[in-house]
Amino acid sequence: MTKSIKRLLACFLISAMLVGMTSFTSAEAALAKPGHCHFSTWTNSSFTACKIKWDSVPGANRYTLVVTYTDGSHYKEYTTTSTSYTLKNLADNHIYIAKVRAAYVDPVTGQITNQSPFSNITFIVPLPRRLSITISNEGKIQAKLDWNTIYGCNGYNIFMTSDPVSKNKWVWNQSTPTKANATSATIKKFKGANLKRYTNYYVRIVTRRKRNGVFCGVPVPDDYCNAGFQMMYIR
Repeated sequence: MTKSIKRLLACFLISAMLVGMTSFTSAEAALAKPGHCHFSTWTNSSFTACKIKWDSVPGANRYTLVVTYTDGSHYKEYTTTSTSYTLKNLADNHIYIAKVRAAYVDPVTGQITNQSPFSNITFIVPLPRRLSITISNEGKIQAKLDWNTIYGCNGYNIFMTSDPVSKNKWVWNQSTPTKANATSATIKKFKGANLKRYTNYYVRIVTRRKRNGVFCGVPVPDDYCNAGFQMMYIR
């Protein structure tokens, strides 16, 4: 047997021994990124607290939730062992971005030994809370709406109803331009008909947010009947 063959066999035996001596625990295996990171619900009627949820990751024992404004500023991290987190003290006039990553933390040393990539992002989108309505009865009845800016948004949708208790009766009225500062609109009709005198209408402004050219779903706090809309009485 030549020296080169002997040397090759020796290298093969050493490699085989190293592989045999190596074992991988679930914590050492690559952690998958958390799936289905999503806005779950508002937990108050002022749009300053909400719950974010995501899927469990096998082998992880800690999660880090990262929250920022849409421009990346106001960066904050929150850690938890659960698959949900309730955010508090949010600004009610800013859209936030949230994402989460999983980690395995050594219970003895407290050091992170494995960490996943970040999940998908989810938006936290409040509704305008300060809405003013001016009714004009000159000629055809119309209502001028003005509301506060929600920074980081892509315009607003206006919904109306004559029955605010039933969420299924809210109907779309119009959309504003896709600008955060497009904070006014004029309403002339409801369900295609002119506004009527001595009638109660209810108006809700819903913030819009685009991602990759598509408008995202915006949670509306239906559990809070006094949040996000205002009565408009036509005399």
